[in-house]
Amino acid sequence: MTTSNVSDDRESLAARWALVTARDIMHSDIITISYATPLSEVGRKLSENGISGAPVTNAAGHIVGILSMKDLVERYSENPDSHPRRGAGFYHLSTEDLLDDDFNAFELPEESEEIAENIMTAQIFSVPVDAGLKDIAATMAEHKVHRVLVKEGDKYVGLVSTLEILDALSA
Repeated sequence: MTTSNVSDDRESLAARWALVTARDIMHSDIITISYATPLSEVGRKLSENGISGAPVTNAAGHIVGILSMKDLVERYSENPDSHPRRGAGFYHLSTEDLLDDDFNAFELPEESEEIAENIMTAQIFSVPVDAGLKDIAATMAEHKVHRVLVKEGDKYVGLVSTLEILDALSA
């Protein structure tokens, strides 16, 4: 391959990438976390969905922040005693093993566990739905974040993470 062909290929890729917008690569089925969710549930929800962060919603369902695994790690490394401690088998009690009377009398232990609202990042970074890859990447780099919400008008309609950008660039 000649230098000219390599240059042409790069220009072709750059031209193709310039056409890709947030709408093209965003996830519109956003997984959210309620502001009142206990941190142990947050960790489980992120792990079960194979994601490293999610928007946090208030009681009305409006996005009020972002919470990531990094936030959980930082909280637990700063204050290891805040990590939720559950007794052995706490999550393994089967309702099939309980009689109806036992089930009605069963009470979960009182927890002093923190909730999502306590550690979420309240600052939300977003890009317009027609933002190009370069603008999305620049926003992430400027704010040192791995995900941005995608906004159309006054409404958040999707989410783009660094993985979606890498997928778009590798296609």
